[in-house]
Amino acid sequence: MKKYYDLNDKLLRELCVIPAPSGLEDKRVEYITNILHSWGFKAETDDAKNVIVKIDGNSPETVVFEAHTDVVFPDTEALPLLEDDSNIYCPGCGDDTVCLASLIANLKYISDLGKKPGKTLLIVFNSCEEGLGNLKGTRAVFERYGKDISEFYTFDGVYSEIVTQSVGSHRYKVTVKSEGGHSYGSFGNQSAVDVLAKGITKIYELEVPTNAKTTYNVGVISGGTSVNTIPEEAQMLCEYRSEAFENLEYMKKKFEEIFEYMKSLGACVTVELVGDRPCMQNVDKKKIDDMAAFCMEVQKKHSGEDVVIRSASTDANIPLSMGVPAVCVGTYNGGRAHTREEWLEKSSVSKSFEIEKDIIMKYFA
Repeated sequence: MKKYYDLNDKLLRELCVIPAPSGLEDKRVEYITNILHSWGFKAETDDAKNVIVKIDGNSPETVVFEAHTDVVFPDTEALPLLEDDSNIYCPGCGDDTVCLASLIANLKYISDLGKKPGKTLLIVFNSCEEGLGNLKGTRAVFERYGKDISEFYTFDGVYSEIVTQSVGSHRYKVTVKSEGGHSYGSFGNQSAVDVLAKGITKIYELEVPTNAKTTYNVGVISGGTSVNTIPEEAQMLCEYRSEAFENLEYMKKKFEEIFEYMKSLGACVTVELVGDRPCMQNVDKKKIDDMAAFCMEVQKKHSGEDVVIRSASTDANIPLSMGVPAVCVGTYNGGRAHTREEWLEKSSVSKSFEIEKDIIMKYFA
């Protein structure tokens, strides 16, 4: 396996430095496509910037394996990569670049193996998993192939965790426009910041349902032009999340009431839904449990660690919302994801390859 471990290491280091904000994954798409074409794969890039390799099986029933190409960082120039004897340090090195590199390396392993799977496999290097990417890549996969997909795996996260339940969310961009004016000469004119602040206060006074974990957040606030100007415009990005569909509906009603309250204050308030991640509905729970049990055995076999089942917002949200059994499998050891201090343990890179390989090889038995 050494040649595949070496390949995995090479892919990881080369991919790590390639910037890939959500929706702007073009450089990584080009890199991946060129490699796969050089190996003889018919890799296709769709309109969502997914790179897709279809491996025909003995049945049209389809199993999807994904790793996302985007990172949470907005950089458009090369990302900095540092390393010491134990770790690699680079924004996005774990989430999700190591999983991505391992999936590419596994395609080379599959090619060299020369076997045909029982079911048809879709190997997808998908776009737009992070933030306001809104799972665009995985949505596109299901729009095209959904009728044939029976199982779905996405590789993302640390190898001590597996996600079997999706956290749904709604995200809003709220813009307030008001009269504004000079802070002294026009004192008393309505301030967009004042209206926005009153709405934010209402959000943070909300009581959330307790039957399933439910949260809210105002993540970004902007507005105003100078200290001596009454702001004419202010904006916020806000969201709520829950594991339960009924809780999402409850929070939607509460947020809409707050938006109406803000409008009643006399300012012009516009609300734009910028993110809609569905939660799980009507899925075969036993099938998910069986998939998870197998994956957890593989994770523990290669990591030596117990695996925790948790809920999260991942690419698996899309299939789980459509009744397709899905899991999100962690494959590496690292930390500080979504920060510029993100790190990846070097010794876990080969484990990432092995975890993905053993799960994929189940469908070649």
